Amino acid sequence: MSFDHALRLTSILLASASFIGLALGASLPEWLVLLTGSVLILVLVRALRVQAMERLANLIVLSTTTWNILLILGFAGFWMDALWISAEFLPAGIHFLLVLMVIKLCNLQTRRDYLHLYAISLMAIVASAALTTDLWYLPIFLAYLLTGVWTLLLFQLSKKSDDTPGQSEHQPPPHSHVTPQLFWLANGLAAAALCLTLVIFFAIPRVSAGLFQKGYGDSIRTSGFSDTVDLGAIGPIKRDPSIVMRVELSERSARDVGRLYLRGAAYDRYDGTSWTNQLTHRRSLAETAPMTFSVRPNPSRPPAKSAAVRQNILLEPLDTAVLFAAPFAESVSGRFLTVHADAAGALSLPFPASSRIEYSVLSRINPLLPADLQPQSVAYPESFIRHFLQIPGQSERLAALAVAVTQDKSGRYEKALAIEQYLSTNFRYSLDVPLSDQARPIDEFLFTRKTGYCEHYATAMVLMLRAIGIPARLVTGFLATEWNEYGNYYVVRQQDAHAWVEVHLPHSGWITMDPTPSVTEAVSVPGWQAFSRIVDSFRLRWNRFFVQYSAADQLAVVRELKAGGETVRTRVWDSFASLLNPLANKIGSLVAYAGEGNVRLMGKFLGLVLLGLGAMIWLAWKRPWRGLGSTAVRREEQPITRLYKAMLHHFARNGFAKPDASGPLEFLALIRQEWTQAGAPAAILTDLYCRGRFGPAALSEEDLLQAQHSLRELLALERA
Repeated sequence: MSFDHALRLTSILLASASFIGLALGASLPEWLVLLTGSVLILVLVRALRVQAMERLANLIVLSTTTWNILLILGFAGFWMDALWISAEFLPAGIHFLLVLMVIKLCNLQTRRDYLHLYAISLMAIVASAALTTDLWYLPIFLAYLLTGVWTLLLFQLSKKSDDTPGQSEHQPPPHSHVTPQLFWLANGLAAAALCLTLVIFFAIPRVSAGLFQKGYGDSIRTSGFSDTVDLGAIGPIKRDPSIVMRVELSERSARDVGRLYLRGAAYDRYDGTSWTNQLTHRRSLAETAPMTFSVRPNPSRPPAKSAAVRQNILLEPLDTAVLFAAPFAESVSGRFLTVHADAAGALSLPFPASSRIEYSVLSRINPLLPADLQPQSVAYPESFIRHFLQIPGQSERLAALAVAVTQDKSGRYEKALAIEQYLSTNFRYSLDVPLSDQARPIDEFLFTRKTGYCEHYATAMVLMLRAIGIPARLVTGFLATEWNEYGNYYVVRQQDAHAWVEVHLPHSGWITMDPTPSVTEAVSVPGWQAFSRIVDSFRLRWNRFFVQYSAADQLAVVRELKAGGETVRTRVWDSFASLLNPLANKIGSLVAYAGEGNVRLMGKFLGLVLLGLGAMIWLAWKRPWRGLGSTAVRREEQPITRLYKAMLHHFARNGFAKPDASGPLEFLALIRQEWTQAGAPAAILTDLYCRGRFGPAALSEEDLLQAQHSLRELLALERA
């Protein structure tokens, strides 16, 4: 394949890589994607010289004037798009960029057109990098890097020399073909460029997740985490499989934790149809360490704690400012200016995040203390009763049911456990429950329909507990059950949205209880789901080590490299010392022996040591083994090379110096044109020189005799 043909092909592939990145990263109009993709296919078919589609590919061959008119129309369309259609300069600029790419692809004639196409492709790949942080960008960038190195190399190799007379602009130079050496050279340059890119990438931490990402991407719409939540609000989002967050447990495995509850918001007042958080006063958490905020312990929480659970959470952009964590959070770490917490223990940011955020939370679950297993009477403060024992319009049927379920139980925890078991075993879970317009929807759930989802179960349990004097509140969040065994983390989706109950016990504090029956079924996992979990684990690492790579991560990498270097240096020194210790002990014994009078023996020993060191230095410097095992003479030192140099010296003495940029055949053509008599012997010498220098076999004795004879003929000639 010639350089010009390969250059056209790689240029089209370079534009294709940038177009694919832009099409996946931005919301482009369908007609523009179809137009650009069709033109790319046509020009690629024309470059590959496919005869079956050659007639179709020739349809895009138009005159330069026609393409200039189309360019002017595209520029006018850009202003219409920016002012009226898209009403934003960023999407309008991207659309105009693709129009320019289409025009240049159809009009690749001069080298300036190639340069314009490269500039457009570079702007497109940069725009796609700014518009996305997903894992799919990595293979597209690698493809763009490989084709970019090939394109620039071929562009330089196919450059015509302006000093060569009589050579047109489109005429390819001699020997302009892609060789295996050039193939591996270009791939090596691409690999070196990738390594250099990685070094620069990890040397410079990221400042943000994308310059143009805000406003161009949409947050995931969720429900159930505002100050007021209607009964039935969580049900519709439980059908959405979109990923909300990924949770890593750095110190405990999934088998230690089981089902992981991720607490969002807590609600204390129920009016019959909706829950409201009356404890809305939010305070800013104190920063105890850089980017670490301490959650002040709840006064009702006992001093005894369970084992700590540390979560590392990667949260997708949501339309809520709530930070999710396992109950109950003690500290939060993340790149936040401030973190807020309300009186119910819900964590939040000042505003919803517009991009992915990563943070760590240290949580401890309140253990159940033995004192709460005994019957006891407790006098709660008035404020506590107002918030956590409130019932909207006392329901006699509900209160009677709560008493009947707990009549044979004595302790508060036993009564709460009895209500939880009653709801989880006597009712059916279903998402196909219509929103009721009755005044008491929970009474309808308990006594009529007996079917519902998590909100109905949690609300019913809270009201039944409050009816028998046990404080309780409703909590919304997510219940993580999908474990990714390839990345060791939980995948939390919209359909994992959940509501449960927190019961207050006098000594243990708030205890998590869940009356909703489990709906998981044992089904075989298809192979494609396992593959999707592998891809998702790579996506998590992509976000951590590439998208969210910060100065703190950079410092951690430097520290790890430093620690690793010190470890290697220590091991090398220990190994070297272990090798030298016997020699040092021997020298010490010899010195001690020489001190006893054996000076002559000691001198001989030191002389042998110095002689051996000198021999080693000489061998390392001269390397006499280089010529062993090879009888072939280097081609630069062959007799034919010396004869050819003698011919060049003779021509230079006669005013015919060989230009450095010209090859042997080009110089021979110049000799035949300017000095006819010297053409025949020079041709014989040049042919033998090319065969001996670049051919597969060495020249014979007869060939060398013929070369010497031709050189003598040349030396006998003198130019007038």
